[in-house]
Amino acid sequence: MPIKSLESYLFERKLVNTSSIEILQNAIIGIDVEHYLSRIYTFKKEQFLSGIGGIPSSLKDYIQSDLQVFKEFNIVPIFVISGLSIQLQHNNYRTNELSPQEQHLENTWVKLNSKSSNPYGYNSSNSESFRLFTDPLPVRPMLNDLIKYFIEVDINYMVAPYDASFQLSYLYQSKMIDLIYGSTDLLLTKVDKFILGMEFQSKDFRYIDRLKILNELNLTEKQFLDLSIMVGCSLQPVTFPNFPPLPKPNPIQPYPQLSYFKLGLEIIYQYNSLSGDKNNDLYGFIISLNDPKLLDLYYKGHAAINYLPILNKEGYEELYAVEMAKLGIIKDGDLFDADSTPTAELEDSTENNDNSNKKEKDGKSVSIKVPNNVHDIISQKLPPELYFYLSIGLIRVDILEGIIQGELNIRPPLESGLSDSYKNLITSSTFVNLLDYQFNLITQLLARYYQVKKIKLNYWFKDDGLELNNRLTPPIFKKVSHLLIKNERPDRFTLGNFFSDLSDEYETKVSSNKDVKTYDDLVSTALLRALYLIEVIDNKTNKLTSFGKILKRFVKEHGNDVNETDLQELIVILLLIRSKTLKLNEPNKEFNGVPKFFKEFNTSEDINLSTEDVKNLTLISRVFSLHKFHISPINYQGPISRALINFRSHVNFIANNLSNIIECLLVDFIVHQESSTVKLHFDQKKDWRKLVDQIPFYNDCNNTLLGILAEIYFEYSVKQKLSSKDLSNEEIKKNTRDHILNSVFQINNSSFNINVNGINSITAEQLFTDFESGVRFWKNFIRLAEITHSEDSSIINDSFIAEIRKTDSWMKQFV
Repeated sequence: MPIKSLESYLFERKLVNTSSIEILQNAIIGIDVEHYLSRIYTFKKEQFLSGIGGIPSSLKDYIQSDLQVFKEFNIVPIFVISGLSIQLQHNNYRTNELSPQEQHLENTWVKLNSKSSNPYGYNSSNSESFRLFTDPLPVRPMLNDLIKYFIEVDINYMVAPYDASFQLSYLYQSKMIDLIYGSTDLLLTKVDKFILGMEFQSKDFRYIDRLKILNELNLTEKQFLDLSIMVGCSLQPVTFPNFPPLPKPNPIQPYPQLSYFKLGLEIIYQYNSLSGDKNNDLYGFIISLNDPKLLDLYYKGHAAINYLPILNKEGYEELYAVEMAKLGIIKDGDLFDADSTPTAELEDSTENNDNSNKKEKDGKSVSIKVPNNVHDIISQKLPPELYFYLSIGLIRVDILEGIIQGELNIRPPLESGLSDSYKNLITSSTFVNLLDYQFNLITQLLARYYQVKKIKLNYWFKDDGLELNNRLTPPIFKKVSHLLIKNERPDRFTLGNFFSDLSDEYETKVSSNKDVKTYDDLVSTALLRALYLIEVIDNKTNKLTSFGKILKRFVKEHGNDVNETDLQELIVILLLIRSKTLKLNEPNKEFNGVPKFFKEFNTSEDINLSTEDVKNLTLISRVFSLHKFHISPINYQGPISRALINFRSHVNFIANNLSNIIECLLVDFIVHQESSTVKLHFDQKKDWRKLVDQIPFYNDCNNTLLGILAEIYFEYSVKQKLSSKDLSNEEIKKNTRDHILNSVFQINNSSFNINVNGINSITAEQLFTDFESGVRFWKNFIRLAEITHSEDSSIINDSFIAEIRKTDSWMKQFV
């Protein structure tokens, strides 16, 4: 989050300069990913993204287009992504209390599905948006997809320990990059100039000169920092209550005409005129507000800006001020003005010489005074090795935040509301146990403090949270240490090869002293141990359970017809079936599906579907929704389904937890150097990135568009059949195709869903190619269901397989 309302104010005052991209030729540019994406996906774009889930389907096309411009001018980009949140950014919501974004999400669903205003459901003329005008496109859900794409196109990236702006500032001051493309938050750092926006079509850029801004606004550096802390910035996001609240957006005035930064400037000027000193900071003004909480925020904001950790070029996590002191950019005494008096708490700590952080610069000792309680403001410190694994995307942010903050918060999914099946899934003992395993694996690598530290699991809908049991005896790494894969196959890891090679029984002790060092063996070992923890391998007998036998048989019989992505999707849905929290063909009565507006064959009569038809549609649309729809609209405004996004939340929850446990096991295995010397062999970042690139279930789940397409296709088809007995199956298919092309996705309407001219642009051919791939995926689901029933009828029983077969026969008449 940039400094609130500053950017618009700078443009208003004409303090943003323009130049040609040509002068950046041969430069290395550091890019703040969140700011970069916010320039691409402005408030008016991807307003329905939360209604379909997944990442923007146009994301790769956009980045690829920009990379072409960089290549043209020989500009080398390094993408930097913000990592952990600091304590000041941490929100403690009460039970059933929603964040502003979550509340907006719920309100949008209610408006879109209001029967009084939309008897047939919403249509594309609705101006509702799932995004708040103040919020950028969330980066965390798409973090792994971005990392995979950067690896694919061989572009440098890193996940910063905390805030990307400060990491970029360090890279710039250390001469590792030539310039920065980032947000106004860079003005909180020691950067003199930076790029605020790049116009790739016109091939020019907008940049900011820090000194020019301070001179033009007649501010000292301390006054500017004080003002940024008051209005709100990334490290201190709370706007002080002496500012009026932003007016709510409305169709006439969607953007608020209220500038916090401008109001703050008036406060500074008035305060200076009253005090007679134009160099005064805002410390006295904040004291005059008589609110200890605001004074606390003021001090903590300054401490966060000065002492935020970054990753230095030696690979160690270090405080920003310390690194700036080593570079000679700040000097002892710069952190606190001589005239300002710190709080008692900071005064005690800053005068403690034992806590001074001493570093060598040019043979001389450099001393930086660090508050004893800085961990209460930033966070508790982790070993450098974990920050490195975070930087390459080998471990999730959520896990590390849970450890340092002592709690893990489960927030509402994209469909908002609360369904019984989702509640049962996320509160199940299976999931809670899996969390215990994840935290045990990582905390066992840390100091004893973390091993005994309590971690609380908080659900947004429950008053009483759970206390995770991360102190397990024996520790998880001991329980799984006997499970190793040592095929020494140099090939890339694939799920197909893995399940084909699964043994029916495993030894209880390590039987070989060979080193685990190939990518395939490393990922296979982590996945094998994950299967043990989710009881695909029996924990007592070390034999393959029926679930493992199902997957092994399926791959052997149908592996040639299933690619890697399809197999991941099938494994996740089988795990969901095994969880017994949701029956796949049982309609969701809590949430609406695709609005009737898109599925009515004959609007003059109301055609009612039978219970069997509804069950068939439910099963088909859910299975199809797992699969990828490749179209790339810039701003999707078509049909959405709250019921399908709810189903996706189930799938996404299972996939994320499976990926999390694999990553934790992989990190544990590497750190312990148990039967592996991989840390000695991987001497370059590209070696580590190859490993990250092969982790299964790593990407975010697909959006629900293919499921939405299937629901419209089959419901429109069956309504034709019910409406007229004279229509042949061929006529029904043709009518349905025409309806989808002309009325739903409006292929021939150039102003509807304007699309990127990429390989996945919206065409009739692409749309039905994707639909046919969904039909093939359905066939593989049927095969998996048949094998599952024959191997273990407790997972798919006789009645359920009979219903699945009926749905398959019902579907075949329309495709």
